[in-house]
Amino acid sequence: MTIPWRIWLVMCALASVAITSVGLQPGMSGVWWPIPSLWLAAVWASFGLSVWASACLIILGVLTDFITEAPVGAWPLALLCAYGVGLVAWDRQPPVPVVFAELIAVGGGAIAAGLALSAAGSIAGQAGFAREGLIFDALTTLLLYPVVRYILLPRDIREARR
Repeated sequence: MTIPWRIWLVMCALASVAITSVGLQPGMSGVWWPIPSLWLAAVWASFGLSVWASACLIILGVLTDFITEAPVGAWPLALLCAYGVGLVAWDRQPPVPVVFAELIAVGGGAIAAGLALSAAGSIAGQAGFAREGLIFDALTTLLLYPVVRYILLPRDIREARR
């Protein structure tokens, strides 16, 4: 993994924390707000297995835990589960069209993240730790993914995955 790629991972993670923080401001409770860390998990999976991407997702998850007041470890677990689903989707054995791999990566990742968050919340005894609109936030994330992936996924990788 090259140095520019590592810098890109860190910059994307910081932008994700900033976007999440804006969505949790007072007065934003009624607004459907995307979960940018799920975008990162789905997009980074398209590059293949990476320790740097996994480490960034873990750190991003811990920061998200503190921002959202979730039990520590809930979001890292959710993001790693979403990353794992994305890796399986991009493996494409037998080969499937890129569109299906992307749908499985982001949709399956959101489902896996939701299950991981509910499991972590149940274990921690805080079943209602997530915002009430988490389902709508995940839906917003899914709807915005086709646009956002062009920003997060470099052109050469998009071309290579076709």
